[in-house]
Amino acid sequence: MTRLLSITLFLALTSRAVLADDPGWNREAAAKALDARAQAWFDYSEADLGTGETKTTCVSCHTLVPYALARPALRKALGESNPPAQQSRLLSNSRLRAKHWNDLADAKFGLIYDSPEQKRKESLGTEAVFHAAILAFQDRAEGRTNPSDETRAAFTNLWSRQHTEGPLKGAWDWLNFGLEPWESKHAPYFGASLAAVALATVPGDSIANDESAREPIARLKSFLKERLPDQNLYNQAWALWASAALKGTLSESEQKGIIERLLARQEADGGWRLATLGNYVRSDGSEQRKGSDAYATGLVLHALHVAGVPKSDPRIAKGLAWLKQNQTPAGGWIAESVNQKRDPETHVGKFMSDAATAFAVLALTD
Repeated sequence: MTRLLSITLFLALTSRAVLADDPGWNREAAAKALDARAQAWFDYSEADLGTGETKTTCVSCHTLVPYALARPALRKALGESNPPAQQSRLLSNSRLRAKHWNDLADAKFGLIYDSPEQKRKESLGTEAVFHAAILAFQDRAEGRTNPSDETRAAFTNLWSRQHTEGPLKGAWDWLNFGLEPWESKHAPYFGASLAAVALATVPGDSIANDESAREPIARLKSFLKERLPDQNLYNQAWALWASAALKGTLSESEQKGIIERLLARQEADGGWRLATLGNYVRSDGSEQRKGSDAYATGLVLHALHVAGVPKSDPRIAKGLAWLKQNQTPAGGWIAESVNQKRDPETHVGKFMSDAATAFAVLALTD
């Protein structure tokens, strides 16, 4: 009888331990989904840049950048000792291009677009922000107390491409193909917000306190603050994240206003819908997705969390519950293009879901 009670007690305690470690979603499957889609992008020949030993891959705003932001957090949650091959490849990609920044126009490295001149500028501005963010997040994930040499180089490149006057003063040239939300006339604000997040993420204060960075940082903060009233709610979500990370960017009342506007757009099911965060119209005349999507939900929840809205808030809890309930059997999450209706089974049709999976992971691992 005593032995039976001991076994029962052991099983009960073991069950409680398992439940305590159960996040309510499949982290292993999410990691596999992220890695698989990163690999699919690396295998996509149209994304190749350069030749030979200096051949790299375009850092896509829909797949690789979200992957770089989210995968380190998931690796920590899973207790993985080494980064997956795809993350290592992305880091090598960014380190190489940051180191050889002045040579990117050469054919052996290659720009995303090298003509016409405007697209060349847009390519360099976009890359400058992306590589700074990728390397800053990796330095933080590695537990560094100071940035790596490659990260320092990336920020030097970043400041070199920042506009010092004109309409984009404080921001960067940005790829514009009329594609929302990352490659449109509104996207420079997203890029500036990501630059601010990168600056706040890089470990130590050597970059932020560098005398040569004082004016660029001041210009960046001014751009984000002065242009805030003109932004749609999608960009304001990024501004909230940026301002919460980089202190002194927006005022407390400005942050509070964004928080209230984001919470007011929460859907009845607990999630958020990208189509309601901006005035998006599909070019093919098709209707926007109905109901919540995981990209908007993950982004908004992460921005709200960084800004100090607690997980105990019923609205946040409801949003996190929506994410947990909507993970696919394959491990990812779903979102759709706001530009046109796409076949979700195609490579291009999965781009928004790539971002959705990454940002769902960010929100759930906060």
